[in-house]
Amino acid sequence: MAELIAKRYAEALFEVAQGDDNLQQVREELNFTEESLKANQDFEKLLNTPLVNSSEKKEILTKVFKDKLSNEVLNFLYILVDKRRTNYIYDMIKEFNRMADASKNMVEGVAITAVALEEETLLKLQVQLSMASGKNVKLKNEVDQEIVGGVLVKIGDKVIDGTLKNRLGHLKQQLAQVIL
Repeated sequence: MAELIAKRYAEALFEVAQGDDNLQQVREELNFTEESLKANQDFEKLLNTPLVNSSEKKEILTKVFKDKLSNEVLNFLYILVDKRRTNYIYDMIKEFNRMADASKNMVEGVAITAVALEEETLLKLQVQLSMASGKNVKLKNEVDQEIVGGVLVKIGDKVIDGTLKNRLGHLKQQLAQVIL
């Protein structure tokens, strides 16, 4: 149910942003809002508590974000407060970002390695994956020392496992099947 709620609200804001031709600005403002809420968990709790009424929450939002957010994003936050949907805001922002990426034929992914990749290597990997997938791939690098070597790439629901750990696992299976 949470996914459905997040998707509906994100779609509505996406349509408004796309219609006003300020998709990137709305995206940046939503990401700023998310960072602000995560940095101040008391503020997030205030938005989600039923003990503070909607008009007080909207007044606080206005004071905090008045000069930092456009009217579209601020009104979106007001609607979330009125409809008591602020607890889904992170899911909505994630869904909005996914829609914005899809509209530009872009996908985000993660390259998991044993050691941090150099920027140049990460860019080469992005280019290769973009050519293979036909989409603009944007990768983040995460470090997991259990990988041992190689790279594990996750893009959406697809996984490309080129890790040494995976290769050793296959080798172990093959050796187990060898009849002596």
